[in-house]
Amino acid sequence: MKTPSPKLAVFLIVLLDVMGFGLIIPSQPFLAKNFGASAATVTLIGTVYSLMQFLMAPVWGNLSDHFGRRPILLCTIAMTLAGHATSAAATSLAMLFAARALAGTGAANIATAQAVLADTHEPSERSRAMALIGAAFGLGFILGPALGGILFHFDHRAPAAFGAVLALVNFLFVAALLPETRSNTQTGHSHLRPTLRDLSDLGPQLRYLISTTLLFITAFALMEQSIGLFIEQHWINPASPAALEEATSLTSLFLVVVGITATLVQGFLVRKWLRTHSEVALFRGGLLVIALSLIAIPLFGWSGSFSLFLISGVTLALGSGMFNPSMAGLVSLASPESKQGFGLAVNQSAAALGRIIGPTSAGVLFSLHPNAPFLVGASLTMVALILSRKVVDGRRATT
Repeated sequence: MKTPSPKLAVFLIVLLDVMGFGLIIPSQPFLAKNFGASAATVTLIGTVYSLMQFLMAPVWGNLSDHFGRRPILLCTIAMTLAGHATSAAATSLAMLFAARALAGTGAANIATAQAVLADTHEPSERSRAMALIGAAFGLGFILGPALGGILFHFDHRAPAAFGAVLALVNFLFVAALLPETRSNTQTGHSHLRPTLRDLSDLGPQLRYLISTTLLFITAFALMEQSIGLFIEQHWINPASPAALEEATSLTSLFLVVVGITATLVQGFLVRKWLRTHSEVALFRGGLLVIALSLIAIPLFGWSGSFSLFLISGVTLALGSGMFNPSMAGLVSLASPESKQGFGLAVNQSAAALGRIIGPTSAGVLFSLHPNAPFLVGASLTMVALILSRKVVDGRRATT
């Protein structure tokens, strides 16, 4: 059988991975509540998933630099498979927590998939290649939750079980068709665990980029966790007997708009724009668009028009679509060739930390004022934009 191109292989790896995660999103709260979990505990299940990504991403990245991308991808996909299967078979809340922790540990492999693209593309082509990962994410977050909602009607464990099936397909695909792309793997056992010295060796350019990732993802996570409450407050009559279903439908519509737009932007537009614009230009432009979009959300809420409000979903996806692949490309270009996996993984770890800080802060901010999560998010994004002035063109940074 013909070996697929690295871009197609990574696209399918990430798509199947994200679909498996997205499948479980609609049913996870109900699985937890089935074991007597409170609302706060349900939130913690999502937090433990991101926590394991934060802790393990640099470990997997560092190991992939030593032993190669293929064995690390196989190992982590097997963990994801085990995590989803355990979720489906869970008989207690503790077992469900362990399952999500295991799945989060496996899902910390996105940087290793990015490193496959870094290994197989020239510096000038890396950001365009990274855009395909964003497209896979967007498509996965459209298909996964939609399919998960359908499967849930058949059995509340079906989404997690099908997520395990997707992980199995992913494992077999990598095992059969993905060759090793890291040409100079090391077999020694020294320095396999990341240290503070490893972080300091990454250089100022990479530290600036990682800091902007943390600020951006925190701001975006604040929006994601608050948007449903915001929609409920502005467009749902609390006295309606179907208030919960209406709020869920409108929130789903908003997120689908974001997902579809992000897929189109990263799959087509950004790849085209990067032919004529630098990564830094799109990186900064994306931050600006996100900041303005977050400021616009309260204004559209004040207008009372949900159709206008959906425009903010389009612009949020546009800004995110400009930022993410440019950021990944810049991180790859700023990382030493011998530490591609580690540099990309530390950036992924910063993103996971943002997905911990954002959700844990969103509820408190919303309780202070419904507009607070979006205005705080806009402020964080503006700080990231100011910080981005210290980031130089990735191809100049490597010379």
